[in-house]
Amino acid sequence: MSQAACILGVAGFGWLTVFQLMLAAGLPLGHLAWGGAHRVLPSRLRISSLFSAVLTLLGVEIVAQAGGLISLLPPAWITPLLWIYAVLFAVSFLLNLLGAKGWERIHGVPLTLICAGSCLALVLN
Repeated sequence: MSQAACILGVAGFGWLTVFQLMLAAGLPLGHLAWGGAHRVLPSRLRISSLFSAVLTLLGVEIVAQAGGLISLLPPAWITPLLWIYAVLFAVSFLLNLLGAKGWERIHGVPLTLICAGSCLALVLN
């Protein structure tokens, strides 16, 4: 199970990193994020997407390290970080489920569930 959680987590966090970088670069994908009000995000949301990309790239590393693929961070950090990311993305899942509409919900709900679930599975394994 931990191998599947690792693969799904790396894929989920990896896609989210690429997606946030595309938003930060100004690609017209704003209908899938940040409330879906903008086709191309305004500057402040593009900066937020860049910050999100850094956080999700760290998520890739945390999940990959928990799955034994790489080892960049001190091992003692992995369990607390997995818990933090599991809670963060569980909250994001709920916000997407309850607040997002249309394509933003279709994209965000499964993606945040994958990210939260993979972290939870890895931390409990």
